[in-house]
Amino acid sequence: MAQKYNYFDALAQMADFACQAAVYFFDFVKDFDPALLAQHIDGMHKIEHAADDKRFEIMAKLAREFLSPIERADIIDLAGKLDDITDSIDDTMQHLFIYNVKTLLPECQEYAALLVKCCNAVHEIAKEFGNFHKSTTIHDKITAVNLLETEGDVLYTNIMRNLHVSKMNDKEVFVWTRLITSFEECCDYCEETAELFESAIMKNS
Repeated sequence: MAQKYNYFDALAQMADFACQAAVYFFDFVKDFDPALLAQHIDGMHKIEHAADDKRFEIMAKLAREFLSPIERADIIDLAGKLDDITDSIDDTMQHLFIYNVKTLLPECQEYAALLVKCCNAVHEIAKEFGNFHKSTTIHDKITAVNLLETEGDVLYTNIMRNLHVSKMNDKEVFVWTRLITSFEECCDYCEETAELFESAIMKNS
């Protein structure tokens, strides 16, 4: 008899891809070299494609199976939102290429480090999700993501303020506004994912 597909494990794997993307991005930002950007974009694409493949696998399993461990819509929404996190990190790296960035703001490393924390926190929720009926810690893990996203909001506000009182020209301000907004969107997706997990727990309890 074939082993039953484990949707909880699959969602945790998708969260792990987001973590891989965040760490890969942080390592690049930490030792930023614009000459290596194209090479790192290719590396990021491999992670993003692996996440896409896992999402397609989940969708294919749902299409063939009559019963699922929780509501099908919740699985679909969670898989999609977890994929959004990885996609948003991939998009942020591509923006560095599109805008031909040669040097980074010092705060970029801090933001990238925060993104790693956010993704790790989401991964902790995903790993615990299969046991949500009995878990005594999953709600604390959800709260942890919300707190990290709040840190991101504060960082975003401070960076944007600094940009608009700096001596940068209008083009530089535009580019960095778009890039820092992209960083913030990555953190927002993490919070939205945590909220989806919380909603799924409430609906399926």
